[in-house]
Amino acid sequence: MAPRILVVDDESDTLRLLHTILQISGFDPITTLNSADAIGLAERERPDVVLLDIMMPQPDGFVLCKQMRQNPATKDLPIIFVTAYQSLDIEERRVEAGGDLIMHKPITADSLISTINQVLNNRR
Repeated sequence: MAPRILVVDDESDTLRLLHTILQISGFDPITTLNSADAIGLAERERPDVVLLDIMMPQPDGFVLCKQMRQNPATKDLPIIFVTAYQSLDIEERRVEAGGDLIMHKPITADSLISTINQVLNNRR
């Protein structure tokens, strides 16, 4: 069965692009524009990895990541931030939120797939 990837991003163009890249690459993408729905979706769909934007309406990606880490159903999910957000303290905030990695936009399909596979292999 193809690994399931939950993509949470409030930009519909980004969501469509990531969905297409993941689908072409043999993954099973699940997408949502609404960060507030992400935990419930993760509980139902049981993804293998979460791709999470940081700059979203409430909750933002850091808060959502913390909430996922506190939820028994999602606490062990690999979470990769995929973001255009630039900040000197971004790595600190990633660690504090409990995210596994950060990918800075713009990303390439190859780097995305490589990073997802790396995280999946690390969790096995």
